Amino acid sequence: MKLRSLALVAAAAISFATASQAQDAAAYPPKNDGTSVVLPEAHFKFQPSGAKGATPNKGIQYSNVWGDVTKGAHGAFFLFDPGFKSYVHTHTYDYYAVVIKGTLQNYQPGQKPDNLVAGSYWYQRGGEKHTTACVSKTPCEIYIVQSEKFDAQNFPG
Repeated sequence: MKLRSLALVAAAAISFATASQAQDAAAYPPKNDGTSVVLPEAHFKFQPSGAKGATPNKGIQYSNVWGDVTKGAHGAFFLFDPGFKSYVHTHTYDYYAVVIKGTLQNYQPGQKPDNLVAGSYWYQRGGEKHTTACVSKTPCEIYIVQSEKFDAQNFPG
């Protein structure tokens, strides 16, 4: 739990930095009127994202923390099945990610992947082709902050 708390603090710092640079600053903070919020792990219910990867029967689930990944600005947990590997894909908008658990890789075609363990961070530029994979034998979890809705366009094959 301490690791998740550390990651949430890091994610909150990213959220603040992202929000201060976002064009629509009114979207942050989320509907709390500045009231502090505490949400224990049990609060978060994951749902299928619909993302299909290059690995059969492996997927990604998400749980909104603030905002909504399908509608606009958000902070959310994403949970990857062990062994999940995406197709080469892009996202329309930039996002910021912090690894909470597991070992992930996020890399561009032709790039040697780094193993990203809990506490690791990456920034993904919108429109940039990349692959994301959960390479650990246990599920991988990340926290993403994004100023627009989350989407993906696959380039199978």
